[in-house]
Amino acid sequence: MKKIYSLASLLLFLGLFLCLGSYGCTSTGGKGTADSTSLQTLWNSPAQWDSIDISETYFDFPQTKTGSSVDVTIHFLYPKTDTTLQQLFCKTFFGEDYARLLPSEAMKRYVEEVKSEYLFGGDSLSFTSGELAEMKSALSLQNKIHYSDSLVLAIEKKLYTHSAGAIHGLLGLGYYNIGLQGKEILSEGDIFVDGYIPELTKIIQSQLLKTYGKQTAQELEESEGIYLSDLTPNDNFAIGPKGLTYCYNPYEIAPYAVGIIQIFIPYEALTELLRPGSILHHYIPQ
Repeated sequence: MKKIYSLASLLLFLGLFLCLGSYGCTSTGGKGTADSTSLQTLWNSPAQWDSIDISETYFDFPQTKTGSSVDVTIHFLYPKTDTTLQQLFCKTFFGEDYARLLPSEAMKRYVEEVKSEYLFGGDSLSFTSGELAEMKSALSLQNKIHYSDSLVLAIEKKLYTHSAGAIHGLLGLGYYNIGLQGKEILSEGDIFVDGYIPELTKIIQSQLLKTYGKQTAQELEESEGIYLSDLTPNDNFAIGPKGLTYCYNPYEIAPYAVGIIQIFIPYEALTELLRPGSILHHYIPQ
């Protein structure tokens, strides 16, 4: 039987939480505030953007629309004119293997990959026509701008997959931050000092308890089903005007039923961890 879960796992745990430590931003140091007016207006203008939209059901046998099938819905938003940013958007949306492609080529290749993973194709001979007709999968992928200013574009990507035979689908949310000065993707290593993980873990855990109004890890686990001890920084964060938003997807720190967990960290709580020249210095009030 064909392995139909590999693409979903790859996208959720590799693509969605892409390790970007080697893509440091070359933003300048110094403090002050980011300009969230002119550039935000620029990026909010429809004239700056293009998109590719797909809503299609693919079959093993497209001529007769029979066999196993996969419903594919994709909305890919990307900058209209900047080739470097287009490639960065392809990387964040489709994955590392698409980093050097432009949008139309990336989309075409990605759809073929989805079809090869979710359709049974040659393996269909192992099943009856009735069994194949019941093997219906689905994939929905979309992105949007979470926040923008003169320094950063924060991208939100949402992925839903449901593989034929699975009890339920999988929903994942990923954040990616593009530094506009260096036109590179920012990771935790770009903004925090070396050895930041233990202290940042404590900060995120503390904010999680506050979010749910709990005092201890045991209270949180008993009332919400969230395992505080499983929480560590995961590089899945969005830069915003007042703080970072960390995202933890199903099964990371809680069962599937809990859903996506988002934790807001105000910049004031992070000042001691910021690397000199970190882009986040621009957001801290003076």
